[in-house]
Amino acid sequence: MRQDLASEYAKRARARAALLSTSWHNDMLVLSESIIVKHAAELISRRRQLTMTSNHGVEDSRWLQEVELFIDEVLEGSGGHVRSSSERLQAVRWMIASATAQFGSSKASSWLDGAIVADAA
Repeated sequence: MRQDLASEYAKRARARAALLSTSWHNDMLVLSESIIVKHAAELISRRRQLTMTSNHGVEDSRWLQEVELFIDEVLEGSGGHVRSSSERLQAVRWMIASATAQFGSSKASSWLDGAIVADAA
């Protein structure tokens, strides 16, 4: 009986820790998304400047470096803890790509009007 109680307590403690971890992860995604939305116009402009199109395709290595710099300086600097989770890092890269997807057009992406964290998580 005593071992059953200890085992049940341990299961509940693990479940609570997992829930808190998921909640914190989602909070960090919401923070990252709000920062990306705030900087979307600047990010779109930088993507236009740094992406080259030629007969050989799209050269976006400079843009991809800019994304990593934005993550390091802006998101990490704001307490987003993006790099502490590969899933969060992937979701944030996806958010930035979505926010800047229409960099070639004069209109900003309609992504700015909706929330995408649920899809990214």
